[in-house]
Amino acid sequence: MMKIKAIALPALMALSLSACDTYTAQQYQSNAANTISLQQLAARGERATVGEVRLAEGIQPRPTCRLAGPLDLGGGDNVAQTIKQAVQTELLAGGVYKVGATPININVVALTPDSMSGKWTIGLQVYSTRSSGFTVQSVTEFSTSFTAVAACGNTATAFNRALSEAINKMVSDPRFAQVI
Repeated sequence: MMKIKAIALPALMALSLSACDTYTAQQYQSNAANTISLQQLAARGERATVGEVRLAEGIQPRPTCRLAGPLDLGGGDNVAQTIKQAVQTELLAGGVYKVGATPININVVALTPDSMSGKWTIGLQVYSTRSSGFTVQSVTEFSTSFTAVAACGNTATAFNRALSEAINKMVSDPRFAQVI
């Protein structure tokens, strides 16, 4: 009995002191491909702002990565707010952003990391008062790893590139001009 206590107590203490890591994405920065797509709309006089960005039912704002811990996609902020700020950044960089212009709304319908195969899937449904809108989905591949620590770090790091590609699919779609 003493031997079990001698083993169980340190094991219990080690288990209680262990915690999950959190893997944090860096701050979003605009992408040249998005700027170019949006500059074409700006040249035609199109202007927009960003209205609501919401996560569809069932979308996890902090998806977990393996059993290692959650992904903090907003760098401490709400992920919907992070996506809104990313779209605003792109609209501003492309010369399309204007206060008081048609607000575009976005419903995030897919936000799925796969650290095992190295893929991010992001789906965005965009709409406004001018149009019922459309949905785009992007799948972005990234390097993964055998270990959870490295794979989850890579997953968090790849989020902004995946978000940029999803935004590019949205703003370069011919239907985007109808929404703004």
